[in-house]
Amino acid sequence: PVPISTMVGQASSGHGGAHSQLDMSATFGATFSAKVLGDAAGALSGKALSEAEGMKDAGALGFAMRAIGEEDARTRDAGVAAAVLMDSSALLPKLEHYLDTDGDGENDHDRADRTAAGIALVMGGIAARSGDAAMAKKVADRCSALLVCPNDMVQVAVANGLASCVRVLGEGEGKAMLDEFMAASANGAMAQGYGLAGVVKGLKSKSLVSHGVLAKLEEKIGSKKDQGAREQAVATYGCLAKVLGHLFEAYTVKIIPSILAKCGDKVPEVRAAAEDALKACMGCLCPQGLRHVISKALKELEDRGTAWQAKVALLACIESFVPKEKDQMGRAMQEVVPAVCETLNDTKPEVCAAAQSVLKSMGANLIKSPEMKGMVPALLDALIQPMDKTVPCVDQLMDVTFINAVDGPCLSLMVPVLSRALKERRMENRRKASLVVGNMCGLVTDGVALVRYAPALVPELLLCVKDSNPEMRQYGASALAALLKGMASAHLSARFDELESNLEQLQKDMVSESEETKRKGERGIQELVDIAMGQATKTNHSEADIEADMKKMKLEEEEKKAAKIKAEEEAKVLAAAQAEKEEAAKPIPGKGFCETSCRVCPQCELALEEQAARDEQKKKDDEKNARLEAKKKAEEEKLRALKKFQEQQKAALAQQGKKKKK
Repeated sequence: PVPISTMVGQASSGHGGAHSQLDMSATFGATFSAKVLGDAAGALSGKALSEAEGMKDAGALGFAMRAIGEEDARTRDAGVAAAVLMDSSALLPKLEHYLDTDGDGENDHDRADRTAAGIALVMGGIAARSGDAAMAKKVADRCSALLVCPNDMVQVAVANGLASCVRVLGEGEGKAMLDEFMAASANGAMAQGYGLAGVVKGLKSKSLVSHGVLAKLEEKIGSKKDQGAREQAVATYGCLAKVLGHLFEAYTVKIIPSILAKCGDKVPEVRAAAEDALKACMGCLCPQGLRHVISKALKELEDRGTAWQAKVALLACIESFVPKEKDQMGRAMQEVVPAVCETLNDTKPEVCAAAQSVLKSMGANLIKSPEMKGMVPALLDALIQPMDKTVPCVDQLMDVTFINAVDGPCLSLMVPVLSRALKERRMENRRKASLVVGNMCGLVTDGVALVRYAPALVPELLLCVKDSNPEMRQYGASALAALLKGMASAHLSARFDELESNLEQLQKDMVSESEETKRKGERGIQELVDIAMGQATKTNHSEADIEADMKKMKLEEEEKKAAKIKAEEEAKVLAAAQAEKEEAAKPIPGKGFCETSCRVCPQCELALEEQAARDEQKKKDDEKNARLEAKKKAEEEKLRALKKFQEQQKAALAQQGKKKKK
C-alpha cells in the first residue's frame, strides 16, 4: 500500500501533465495533471483503505471535491471512489454546503454540473457503506431534490445514488418511493422518470413486473386525453434504458412499438420525449439484441400506418448504429436495405432524406472490398433512382475486375440492382447483368451469405435460361450454375461442375418443334434447379452430414458410371437388332409382290417400283420402234419415188430416141 501522505507529497511536488490541468493552489498550492490526481485518488480508494477512512484534513477533502468535478472521466471515477471511503462526518457537511450554496460560488457551470453528479454518487455510496436507514433516507431526499437539474449526466448520477439508498431502505420504502414517482409531479417528466429508474435499479429490474411499473406505464402511454401522462411514460422508458442499461434490454422489444407510435404524436413535447426514449432504448441493446430489435423495427418501418416522424426517428437510430456496430449491421444489411429502399418512395421528403442518409452511411462504413468502395456511389444512385441509374450502374460493374472476396454487405447493395437489371426488356442489359452475377458469385467465399439472396436472383436467372434467344440462354445457364455452385458447401462443389452442361442439354429439348419435348425440357430444367437449390441452400453441415454427402456422391458417381456402361451396351444391342431388322425387311429385287399383295410393305413397294420401271422402259421401247418404223416407211416411200422418177426418165428418153429416128 502507498501511504496517503506519500501520494499527497508526490502531488504537491508539482508533477506536470499534458492534459486537463487542474488549479489546486487553493488546496495544495500547486498545479496537478489529471493522471496524478487519478493515481492519488486510486490510492485513496483501495491501496491504503485504513488511512483513507481516517482522512479529515481540509487538503484531502478539497482534493476529493476538485477530483469529482474534473473533466477527465478517469479522475472523476477515482475521486468518487476515494470520497466514498473518507470520513463521512467531515465530508457530508462539505457536500451539503456545496449543494445548499448552489455550487459554492463556482463560475464554471459545466464543472458545477459534474461536481453535482459526483456528489450524488458519493452521497449514495456513503449511505450504502454506512447501512444506516436514517442516513439513506436523508440522502435519498437530497438526491431527489437534485432531479430538477436539467443536465442529463446529473440526473443519471442522481438515479444511481437513489439506487444505493433504496438498497439500504428496503422493499417497503422502495415501493412507497415508486408510487411517489409514478404520481403526477410538477418537477417534470424527466425528473420523475430518472427518479423512478433509480428506485427500480435499487429494487432490481424484476420490480418492473412485480410492482406493476410497466403495466402502469403502458396504461399512461395509451392515454389519449392526458398528454402529460403520455410524455411521462415515454420519458420514463428512456430514463429506465439509460439507468438500467442492459438490464432493461429484455423489455425493449415489447415497448419499442409503443414508443414508435408516440414519435408521431400530435403534441411536440411527446414526440421529442419519444424520440429520446427510442434512442436510449436502442442504445442499451447488446449486439445480439440489436439485430433482433432491428428486425422487429423494420416491420414498423414497412408498415404504411406508421407515422412519418416515427420513420425518420427509426432511420436516424439505424444510421447511428452503423459506425458503432459494424459486424451486426453488416449481417443485418440484407433486411435493412430492402426496407430502407421502400421508404425512398415515401411522400414525405424528410423520410426520403433520412433513408438516403442511412444508405450512404452503410456504403461508407460497411463496404470493405477495395474495388467495391469505388462502386458505392453508383450502387447508391441505382438504389435511389432505379429507373434511370440501374443500366449505367451495371455498365460500370461490367468494367470492374473482381479480385477481393465479395462479402454480405457488398451483396446487399449489388443484388437489388442486378435483380432489377435482369428484369429489363432489352436482352443486352440482361446479358450484362448475367455476366456480372457469374463473376460476382465466383468470388463469394461465404456461401451462406449468398443463400440469403437466392430468392431475388434464381427466378430471374431461370427466366433467362428459358429465354427464346440461344445466346441469352447460354449466359443465363452460366450465371445460374455459378450462383448455385457459389451457394453450395465446399464439399458439394464437385456436384455442380456439370450443372451448366446439363442445363444446356435440357435447353436443346426446350427449343424443339415438338410441344411435348418442349414441356419435357422445361420440366427437366425446373427439376434440376430445384434439386440444386435444395442442396446448395443447406447451410448447416455437421461432420456426419458431410460424411453422408461424400458417401452419397461416391455412390452417385459409381451409379453414373454403371449407368453409362449399361447404356452403351444397350445401345450396341439395339443397333445390332435394328441392323438385323433392316436386313430382314430389305426387299428382294425381281421377287415381285408379297404373298398378300398389300402394296404397302417394302417388298410390294419394290415390286411397284420395278413394274413402273418396266412400264416406263416398254413405253420408251415402243416409242423407239415407232420412230424406227416411221423412218423405214419414209425411206421406202423415198425409194419408190426415186424408182418411179427413173422409170419416167427412161420412158422419156426412149420416146425422144424414137422421135429422132423418125
